Amino acid sequence: MIAAALVQAALELTGTIVTPQGKPFPGALVEAGPARTRTDAKGHFSLRLPGNEPVQVRISARNMETVLRTGRPGTPLWAVLEPAPRELTVVVEEGSGYSSEEGATSTLSRIEVYTTPGAAADVMQAAKSLPGVSNTTEGAELYVRGGKPSEVGIWLDGGHLVHPFHHPTTQGGIFSAVDTALVTKVDFIPGAFSARYGDALSAVMDISTDQTTFAPTRTLLLTIPTQGLSLDQPLGPGLLRASARHSDTVLLDKWYGLAQNFDEEPISDDGMLNWQQPLLGGKLTLLGLFSRDHLATTIPIENLTDVYSNHSETRFGSVHWTGPVLEKAALDVELSADDSHIAWTFNRWNLDQQERTVYDRVEVSLPFGPDHSVTLGSDGDHSRMDPSGMVPLDLTNWNPASPARTFTYGFDAARTGAYLVWKGLLSARWGLSLGGREDRYGLAGETTHDARGTLSYLVREGITLRLAGGSFHQAPPLSEADPYAGNGALRVMRATHALAALDAAWTAGPAWNLRVEVYRKDYDRLVVQDVFQNYRSTGRGYAQGLDLLFKAATGPWRGWIGYGYLDTRRKEDTQPVLGPVPESVPHNFTALSSWTLKPGWEWAATLRYASGAPYTPVAGATPDPNGGWDPIEAIPFSARLPLYLRVDSRLTHQFAWRATRWVVFAEVMNLLDRHNVSSYAYTPDFTTRIPNESYFSRRILVAGASLQW
Repeated sequence: MIAAALVQAALELTGTIVTPQGKPFPGALVEAGPARTRTDAKGHFSLRLPGNEPVQVRISARNMETVLRTGRPGTPLWAVLEPAPRELTVVVEEGSGYSSEEGATSTLSRIEVYTTPGAAADVMQAAKSLPGVSNTTEGAELYVRGGKPSEVGIWLDGGHLVHPFHHPTTQGGIFSAVDTALVTKVDFIPGAFSARYGDALSAVMDISTDQTTFAPTRTLLLTIPTQGLSLDQPLGPGLLRASARHSDTVLLDKWYGLAQNFDEEPISDDGMLNWQQPLLGGKLTLLGLFSRDHLATTIPIENLTDVYSNHSETRFGSVHWTGPVLEKAALDVELSADDSHIAWTFNRWNLDQQERTVYDRVEVSLPFGPDHSVTLGSDGDHSRMDPSGMVPLDLTNWNPASPARTFTYGFDAARTGAYLVWKGLLSARWGLSLGGREDRYGLAGETTHDARGTLSYLVREGITLRLAGGSFHQAPPLSEADPYAGNGALRVMRATHALAALDAAWTAGPAWNLRVEVYRKDYDRLVVQDVFQNYRSTGRGYAQGLDLLFKAATGPWRGWIGYGYLDTRRKEDTQPVLGPVPESVPHNFTALSSWTLKPGWEWAATLRYASGAPYTPVAGATPDPNGGWDPIEAIPFSARLPLYLRVDSRLTHQFAWRATRWVVFAEVMNLLDRHNVSSYAYTPDFTTRIPNESYFSRRILVAGASLQW
């Protein structure tokens, strides 16, 4: 009997069919030759086959794209059914964003992340090409519709990634630590995002490394300045995905004079490990990320020139399981931990800071017929901050004799939340999503409530109108809510979003799609610097504008244009009245054009233009009794940097050779050799202003190759 059972198991093909969100797909038809069956309520199927050889499996369902897979008896099969185009049926959305999913009306596709000149194949650098994202700096941090980078929530495989940058600063870093080689999907939502996302004031970026095709691949990357290796390796029922990168810019820095005096070479390393496998009728995903950076260079900051040294490390890990429960329901469980350490010194100023954040989420989704669903869940995070060191009390005055803010302690902050989202078709043309959430912020001792919704209307095939809005809350940065050197009584920041969007697409003849979106955001309880309390929650602000994205392709040519107009003012930080702030960049324009010269050869160019960011000019200086000089500042942010303009160009050749696929490229960054200015520094007595040029302020030629086998 045991032998018979083993033989039967060897001749039985089993598996699980799920939706793109990982939920079970009941009733899908599974066929292998003459044998056929349907999936049960948990998305499972079992199919008896005449032999144990590999067979072609056809998986289909109404209104879904048919999937073909190769199956082998005894090895569980996992497949995802994607929705097929439903003629004249509106797609129910939450907010209005950009997705890397192919077929979406407005996308930032994975291939565009790789091939956009000047984006360095970096997810966040590529996102800066989208309308609504300001080119305030050349770093990878995202300034979205007047919001700071700290107001953008970033999720990686369901976990909350708090520190995603290499060479981090207070706002971001030059590149992200997430290797695009493992990224399979990116959702970027610049406004009115789902109630599933808490503690984010301006925007959300949700990155996934989930891979539905289990096939062995190896990819080697060799460029100046980055080398990397990534792989996908099926192991039994699971898939191992891994990547490692090393970057050293010292050659570029010396060849092109980007930074003349390095006391310690700017080096960064990162690695990612991802494991995916079927488990308990669902899917388990484990992810680990590690990044490390260090540099030391002589630079001017405000009125002080000295050696700046920075060492940083980030460790991130997440566990994610999704699968069916209680017949029709689907369960998502997520746990992640983010641990970062940043240490820098500059003359007498220094900071050694450890920050740890643990995040959890439990979510249940319930379908009600084919056109309605309810999702409810809870999430929370607990953070620990341990700063040590001292920084200038006034960050515009780095005079070594000026007053200091000292850190010698640690403190905790926590948030717990719950949310509910309903999505449904009101008719073939009308769709609606409604959501709400409640959050309890421990450090502020405050409970917040948010309501959000999106109404979608299908005007005709390919043209959709959307109205969306809601309220959003986020805790102040820990550096400001610090109960010792900041103000532990700060209130939770609040914003309201409202937007109207038009999506239009045409696939016949020259294919094109267009998105036009107008928006308004209002902020209150923003953090303002205060002489007596360090910080107060008396700030407010607004942001309003228009975003336009037009993409087209015909024959060997494709291209797109993105434009964002922004009118924003805030009373925040060092701005004591409702006025301009560093994020007040009214015009941002990006154009990309790409030609296939002949099979395997492509030439592309990107143009980026942005208004100059506001800054506070120095009108003079007074002697400091303790030594040095203190600045006399003019009206806050009453002057602007010169406009930003940059052109990048790339030539790419793809070919196959001896069972390997090659991509060879040569790229000229800053083709026009424009010396863009990122900020100003001063001599110690503030009599002479010195422009700090942006990192890519010289014409730079880079080249490299990747091969896959």
